[in-house]
Amino acid sequence: MMIQDLVAPFAEFADEKPDDDMTTRWRKRVVEPHAEIYRVIEPWMGVADAGQRLPDLVRSRDELVVRARRAQEAVHRAHSLLRRALPDAGRMNAVVLVGLGKANGWATPVNGTPTLFLAVDRLPEPGYDVVLALHEMLHAEHLRRASHDWPDNRVDADLFREGLAVHVTARLIPEMDASGHLWFAPGHHEWILRCQDREMTLRRRLLADLRRTDRSSAWFSGAADRDGDLPGRCGYWLGWRLLDRMMVDTSLEAAMHWPLPEVSSRLQHLLEEPVPG
Repeated sequence: MMIQDLVAPFAEFADEKPDDDMTTRWRKRVVEPHAEIYRVIEPWMGVADAGQRLPDLVRSRDELVVRARRAQEAVHRAHSLLRRALPDAGRMNAVVLVGLGKANGWATPVNGTPTLFLAVDRLPEPGYDVVLALHEMLHAEHLRRASHDWPDNRVDADLFREGLAVHVTARLIPEMDASGHLWFAPGHHEWILRCQDREMTLRRRLLADLRRTDRSSAWFSGAADRDGDLPGRCGYWLGWRLLDRMMVDTSLEAAMHWPLPEVSSRLQHLLEEPVPG
């Protein structure tokens, strides 16, 4: 395993006290020396908000350094858990960095290699940080095995990816409650009840959206208290429910290699079945 620490250059930047433009200096000191990475992860970074975010992040410099160490520990613990479920899991590349507040973690290829990212400015509390690291590590491993050519924003692809990740973290970290697996934080019991109460509606709406490429954000983003029939991030909850059913007689190793047409067909079949009790 290789973990690259990009919080350290941010800490050095934060220690400087010049009067020039902070965003320009951040780009020069932090981004440009690692341009091949920051170019790839721009969709998760919120670079347009750098001018607003950087002053608070600079003031939090010491806490971010502490979180960077905790993030690296979470990656190591998550990798040990992954190897229990997938003994032949590949070499894991990971990066810890200051992510400008937009996302807490993600997985994407860097120079063709699936890579796990953890943003320490949004790192969950201890325990939940391991769930997040394992969740994103599963995405990275799935990229390596099958999903490297899957579309980024197709609902069926995202439903399987996210549902599988939650299914596995729940299986490997059973002491964590559902809120922790779905939100990487406590306190979302009411949201879970909303999803349960709307399951028939969610299934019907998801069948209509299943192969669309313009609806993923409706299912996998948004606040827990979002109004309407689709609670924010409800695709994570329904994806977990579907993958629990799908994986009853299937190994994780096998599921990791399913092509997208097979995944889509299996999801459609489950959505058309009567809702299980």
